[in-house]
Amino acid sequence: MIYGVFLTKKKDKILLIGASGTLGSALKKNYFFKKAIKPSKNKLNITNRKEIKNYLNKEFQIVINCAAISKVRICENNKKLANKVNVFGVRNLVNEIIEYEKKTKKSILLIHLSSDAVYPQNRGNNKESSSLSPYNFYGKTKLKSERIVKKLKKFIVIRTRFFDKKKIRFKDAATDIFSSMINVDELVKNIIFLIKISYNGVINVGGPKKSDYDFVKKFNRKVLKTTSKKILKRLNYKIAIDASLNTSLLRNLKKNYEKK
Repeated sequence: MIYGVFLTKKKDKILLIGASGTLGSALKKNYFFKKAIKPSKNKLNITNRKEIKNYLNKEFQIVINCAAISKVRICENNKKLANKVNVFGVRNLVNEIIEYEKKTKKSILLIHLSSDAVYPQNRGNNKESSSLSPYNFYGKTKLKSERIVKKLKKFIVIRTRFFDKKKIRFKDAATDIFSSMINVDELVKNIIFLIKISYNGVINVGGPKKSDYDFVKKFNRKVLKTTSKKILKRLNYKIAIDASLNTSLLRNLKKNYEKK
């Protein structure tokens, strides 16, 4: 892990891939990314190496990859598509960055969004150094993509689970399913922080551990209680029972930064 002082300068150019999704939209709204280049999927699709190459030739210092098939149900039902975007798309991006760096002798920081789904289904309190064991196909694609990203010299892999409060529409929620969900706007702030301190490596970014019921109740007081057993009966894929994250590394980084 590398903890620098400051990475970004006014001249730094940022490329935001996947800007139409929940996180991409939140990044676009933040002033820090006001001048970032935000191509549509029609102009830059990570499954197309030629399109990636064309954009990298515009000399970016930072690339943020938000492009992914993130709905677990879609990944389970269309594994070919999930692999195409989440694995092969990331491989295309990483290979083009490596090629660009060799050709120009310039470096690019890749910020890649991963998931808490790379950890085991039931353990909880997962640290960055904890053993990894994805429990569904989505998690498997994210772990594969992490391994590809680690071929780069400069990268930030963010393991997280985020939400947009405007999109929470659950009628019931389990009292015995836990995670460390974080508001998407808070995730954006943490991404900016990690850029500013020149972080390099894997990091957990999340909120406090809460049950799904306690989490949803904050936004919908009429939400009904249910159990993990009943939730799993509705699904044709596995979900985590305890996906909570240990975020002590991030907290310590912030404490050290505040002391400077």
